[in-house]
Amino acid sequence: MAVDSGTTSTRVWVLDDGEVKGAAVGALGARDVARTKDRSELLRGIRSLADEALARAVSSWDRIEAIVAFGMITSELGLEEVPHLQAPVDRRMLAAGMVERDYGDALPVPVHLVPGVRSGGQELVAADFMRGEETEVVGLLALGELEPPILYISTGSHTKFVGVDREGRIEWSLTTLSGELLWALQRETILADLIDLDAPPTDLAALEEGASFVELAGFSRTLFGARLLNRVRGADAASCSDFLHGAVAGADLLSLRRRVDGSGGLPQRVAIGGGGPLGDAYRHLLERQGDVAELRRFDVPLGAIGAWTLFTTDREAVAVAAPEGRS
Repeated sequence: MAVDSGTTSTRVWVLDDGEVKGAAVGALGARDVARTKDRSELLRGIRSLADEALARAVSSWDRIEAIVAFGMITSELGLEEVPHLQAPVDRRMLAAGMVERDYGDALPVPVHLVPGVRSGGQELVAADFMRGEETEVVGLLALGELEPPILYISTGSHTKFVGVDREGRIEWSLTTLSGELLWALQRETILADLIDLDAPPTDLAALEEGASFVELAGFSRTLFGARLLNRVRGADAASCSDFLHGAVAGADLLSLRRRVDGSGGLPQRVAIGGGGPLGDAYRHLLERQGDVAELRRFDVPLGAIGAWTLFTTDREAVAVAAPEGRS
């Protein structure tokens, strides 16, 4: 069983020989622990989702060998904080760094907590860390469909850009608050009626204008530009939403280029995980820039595949280390 518990949502998958047999998702995560200070509520929520996933897989707890949990569940706002590993980090280092815990009847199998990855030292321009995306990278590499070096882009509450070197090691990352920012703009600002968080972009000219206007006018002014489009030009809400997604994606890509400037530039192969219009915006803008040789969108559960890969890697390491005659 794989559990990805992030900032605002938790996903659970039941796997058999690396194949997903059942899944469940719920709106709970680190933000709830930050608000309530109650980790037991998170544990109960995970158990409920696990039971739901098992039912969909037509399975039961006595067939589950272990849980591999990753994401914010391993932070100070999760079940237990597991220290980050320092980049560069590969699959075997992540598997060896997993921490096994017993949560009794709440989760009646061993739980393996995957460490996150820290990179960039103390300087803010390069400093970053991740929890969860490292497991997605393991899943991406396990598929074997893109040869590293790779830029992996994970969309969600936060956008994470992850650099994977030629040896398949996580070398660096860069994080933005883009998902939460769009969510807040829709719910708490005058732009609420001009943002659609689900519809794919259709007005690519508006998307490109949003990305360009960020470079010209700055981020906050560009956000207000969506209202100007609507009131001055008469642009409809769909075009304004595309403009805003272009602005957010464009600002993120500016940060990304500044991060990799002087270090060989962007990898020529790019993988995007996760759905939604923001991922579409990254893809369109990167394709227009012309220095990406191969760009793929992955809609499979990379985290679940990565969790299975880490578990089998850890199990293989234990078997190799076992004295002769034991297993």
